Amino acid sequence: MRRQILGWLLAGLFTISLCGCDGTASSSNTDIDKIIRAKQIVRTRLNYPDTADFHELKTSVNGNTVHLVVTAKNAFGVPSTHTFDINVSD
Repeated sequence: MRRQILGWLLAGLFTISLCGCDGTASSSNTDIDKIIRAKQIVRTRLNYPDTADFHELKTSVNGNTVHLVVTAKNAFGVPSTHTFDINVSD
């Protein structure tokens, strides 16, 4: 009897947890997608994209514009910090 009650309780909790997921993206997920796309664009503009170190605390999204600060090696191999404002579409 206890197992049956426990089984129904677990099945109910599982069903409730599935109903809470509507499968839509929240605004923060959209911002994250914009940041990922902007980082890809910035990497194509760098001489040494594998050395890119993005300053996450200075990253911001305002509409379709992503503000990024990145430190990467320049053409001489010296680390250099640059600021990019990348316009990405939805």
